[in-house]
Amino acid sequence: MQLPLSQNESSRLESLRTFRVLGTSREQVFDDIARLAAIICDTPVAVIGFVDEQRVWFKAKVGVDWDEIPRDGSFCTYAISQPDVLIVPDPLLDERFMNHVEVTQLGIRFYAGIPLIADDVHGLGVLAVMDRVPHLMTEEQSDSLRILARRTMRELELRRTRETQSPHRRLHLAPPQRSVTILIVEDNDNLRNLLHRTLEGDGFTVFPAADGAEALRLCQQRDGKIDIVVSDIVMPRLNGLELAERIRVARPETRFLFITGFGDQFPELREWTKYGAIILEKPFLPSELLHKVEDTLTQGNTATGTEG
Repeated sequence: MQLPLSQNESSRLESLRTFRVLGTSREQVFDDIARLAAIICDTPVAVIGFVDEQRVWFKAKVGVDWDEIPRDGSFCTYAISQPDVLIVPDPLLDERFMNHVEVTQLGIRFYAGIPLIADDVHGLGVLAVMDRVPHLMTEEQSDSLRILARRTMRELELRRTRETQSPHRRLHLAPPQRSVTILIVEDNDNLRNLLHRTLEGDGFTVFPAADGAEALRLCQQRDGKIDIVVSDIVMPRLNGLELAERIRVARPETRFLFITGFGDQFPELREWTKYGAIILEKPFLPSELLHKVEDTLTQGNTATGTEG
């Protein structure tokens, strides 16, 4: 079944071309957004795809090898015309999709995608998650997709603005090495790796720990200072706040950045913010993590009367 083209298809395609994203190489910021979507929605597949005349081209992808798929009959073709999240609990029961290659060859049995809308008008592509078994989405997961879609468009807008202001491509230089050591404490492997890659890519020295017990061992074994502890709050056995209390006794100079999606369930966080702790709410972009780390460093420098 082929979806008819919208009346503003020509202007939609023209808008897509202004972003100059089709055919570009992979970029960490978009890879990370796709990875976050997969983690939040608990799916093995996630993509950021853009729809041109004939195809859906993937700028970022998790769990699939294909770089593009035919446009006709694809989930993305329908999703870009929706005002909100398109959810297909089981495409084998939906005549629109049952014969598309995503179903017949990739084995997709669940789809949820939200349009990436430019200038509040044109659906350029989608941020989508997929699974190989049918299931449903929670409202919290749908809302997270909406947030990540808005932030994807923000990144695209910033990219377009930079290219408009500077026609010459920027040189991609190695990040400067910072004299800041960060301990990451996160029990989710995917999120811990994302945090590690983002911070190390910005020049920080990073030590990862999978739980509070491992974090305490690293603190005891390390002779040098630990400037910041970036820790999730909800973890098995020893939660992030309990861990921070124990670290602060041994290392009172250490600063803390807490990551949580349940901040309102921990009223004691307010006490920590009085000591300069920073809170980062899930879901977040890698750029927001880096901003919060800089805020944490600034808080510490203000408290000690130092700079830099």
